[in-house]
Amino acid sequence: MTEPVYDKLADALDMRTGMPFPKIQELLAILEFLYTPQEAELASKMPLSPVPAEALARDIGSDLKEVESILEGMADKGLVFPYDKPGAGRLYNLMALLPGVFEIQFIKGDINDRAKKLARLFQDYFDIIRQPGATATRSYTTVPFSRVIAVETEIPAGVEIHPYDKVTEYITMSDHIAVGTCYCRHHAELMGNTCDRPKDVCMSFGPGAKFFAERGFSKLVSKEEALRILDRAEKAGLVHCSSNTSKSIGFICNCCSCHCGIMASIKNAASPSMAATSSFILSVDEEVCMGCGDCVERCQVDAITMEGEIVVRDVERCIGCGLCVSTCTVEALKLVPKEEAPVPPVNQQELGAAMIASRQQSI
Repeated sequence: MTEPVYDKLADALDMRTGMPFPKIQELLAILEFLYTPQEAELASKMPLSPVPAEALARDIGSDLKEVESILEGMADKGLVFPYDKPGAGRLYNLMALLPGVFEIQFIKGDINDRAKKLARLFQDYFDIIRQPGATATRSYTTVPFSRVIAVETEIPAGVEIHPYDKVTEYITMSDHIAVGTCYCRHHAELMGNTCDRPKDVCMSFGPGAKFFAERGFSKLVSKEEALRILDRAEKAGLVHCSSNTSKSIGFICNCCSCHCGIMASIKNAASPSMAATSSFILSVDEEVCMGCGDCVERCQVDAITMEGEIVVRDVERCIGCGLCVSTCTVEALKLVPKEEAPVPPVNQQELGAAMIASRQQSI
């Protein structure tokens, strides 16, 4: 029987995401596997905003050294995110289960009994909550957690490009870049469902990259290597998905719709272009199109079909990734700026607040 502390932890984690995660036995089994009762108790008492160990120990009436020891142990396990803020010292932030804890557990690419057991626990939970109507009574956010960054080389010359639409901009400005295993494809592989696309293409930036590298989840790479990884991902037909922020980004996932959670949710949405998109959309020159169909196979969200010998674009499904443009040998396809493209929130704090506020409004 699951201890009551995990029930409290589930409630605390639910407050940190814009997506609904029903508190059922399968969820509690995941929490019991990941958190010790002592960790669950402390985590359930952590505030929504990052907190220093001293303040947390004072607020809950516990010994500082004990609280610090638990927090550092949880950081080693990828359950809390520690970072050093000038003038404030080390702060700790409790990570949401998804996105957050799930990704970190599989980004190392471990293949062992623990990884397989955890993969099974998450899969059991996903199988239930993905059933029709499983989360129908729970509130959702209308603010996307992620967005698509278009293949930069396929944006036509002369088109105004915002800094947040240039993947090279984030690589140039990042002090730390880390690369790990695609957690979605690795989770699927642990369940016996393999993917032939590259796995070593999951990228993190800034403080998150530093944390991942220091705790052994990913490895730091140079900016030159990061660019080569992005190029390899594009050639493999993977879509660049990042956090829906503008000033900085925490990650770039190079996604396939057959295995990756972000792309699968986009593809399965009634209108993928409302779920997560870039600032661009596909334009087709019918007079130039040869009808070869290569772009149809390249599209991850079924936004392109053939009508006779001409390519037809579905505006509601196109996410403006540019992968189809890069495969067109006659230049019949191009990206054009989307009218009234949304401007991403500035940072993760703004995004989180917007997601939570949107979710509360839907109650």
